[in-house]
Amino acid sequence: FFLQTSLGPARARMGSSSLLAIPMVLAQMTAPTSAATAVSSTKEMYSYWCTAERSEKPLCKHHALIAKMTATTDPEQRKALATEVKSLYTQAKTMSAGGGPGSVNPFAKDYADMKIAYCATSPAGAKTLCSTAASRFSPSGSSGSVTSSTSQAMEWFCAKESSELASKDSICKRASLLKQMRDATTTPDAKKDLLKQLKEHPAPAYGTTQAIYADFCKIKTNGELPLCTSLRRTAESKKMASWYCASSEEAKQGLWCRRSELVAKLSKLPFTDSSKAEERKAISAQLSSMMKPTPGGGPSPSKQMSDEISKAKKSYCEMHSELKGTYCASPNPP
Repeated sequence: FFLQTSLGPARARMGSSSLLAIPMVLAQMTAPTSAATAVSSTKEMYSYWCTAERSEKPLCKHHALIAKMTATTDPEQRKALATEVKSLYTQAKTMSAGGGPGSVNPFAKDYADMKIAYCATSPAGAKTLCSTAASRFSPSGSSGSVTSSTSQAMEWFCAKESSELASKDSICKRASLLKQMRDATTTPDAKKDLLKQLKEHPAPAYGTTQAIYADFCKIKTNGELPLCTSLRRTAESKKMASWYCASSEEAKQGLWCRRSELVAKLSKLPFTDSSKAEERKAISAQLSSMMKPTPGGGPSPSKQMSDEISKAKKSYCEMHSELKGTYCASPNPP
C-alpha cells in the first residue's frame, strides 16, 4: 500500500497535509555507523517491535502470518493462512476508507511507528535502514515507470545468491507470477491459473518489502529510478525545513514549524518507556489541538500548513538553482 504514514495509534488522526513532518523526523534520527543490509536489520526491527501486546496490530499480525506460511508445506494449512491474510487486507482497506479524508492505511501507520521507535535506539548495524530519509518508499511517476522500477528491485533481490530471508522463495515466486500476469501474451485462462497460484504467495510483510527497496536503492546506478528518487526529495525537504524554521521568528512561530518541533520531541520519547507515557500524552494532545478547525472559520490548519510549506519551498528553491530539475521540480508541498 503506497499511502501516507501517520503518527501512530495513540495519536489523533490527522489530515494528509499534517503528516508531512514525519519523513523529516525520521531523517533527523542518528543513524548507526556500521551497515548491514536493510533486510537483515528489518528482521531485528520486527523482533523488537512485535511484542505480545502488539501481536494483533495489522503490521505484526501480517508478519506473523507470512512467517507461518513460510514455515509450513501443508497445503491445507497454507490455504487457511492465506485466507487469514486476505481477511487482514480487507480489514485494512476498510479502516483506511472508513476514516474519511486524510485516513491512512494501518500497515503504513504501524510501519512508521515501528521504524521511529527502532531507529531512535541507534541499533548497531542498521545504518542502511535508518539512514533512509523517508519512512517508506513511495514511488512517484507514471504507473508504468513505477511498476517497472519495483519489478527491477524484486528481480535484483531474487537474483542474489543468498538472502537472510527464509521467505525469499515465496517472495520471488510471487514476483515471477506477477510478471507473467503483466505479460501481454498471457491468455485469460492462464491468468486465472496465475491468480490461483498468487493466493498461495501473498505479498511479503510490509517492512520486508521496504527493506528490499532500501537495499536496492542504495546502489548508485538505481538512484534515478522512480522507486528511489523519493529519498533524495525527502532529504532535501529536511534541509529546507531546517533552513526555513530558523530563518525568522515569524517562520518559527508558524503552525508548520511549531508542529514539526513537537513531532521531533515526540519521536525522541521511546514507545516502550512507560515513564514517558504522560509526556507523550501531553505532546500528542498539543498536536491534536493544533489540527482542530479554526474557530470562527477561516483556513483550516492543514491549509495553513500547506501554504507555509509552499512559501518555504518557493524561497528555498529560488536560492538553490541546482535543484531545479530534482527536488524543486516536484509538486508542492514537498
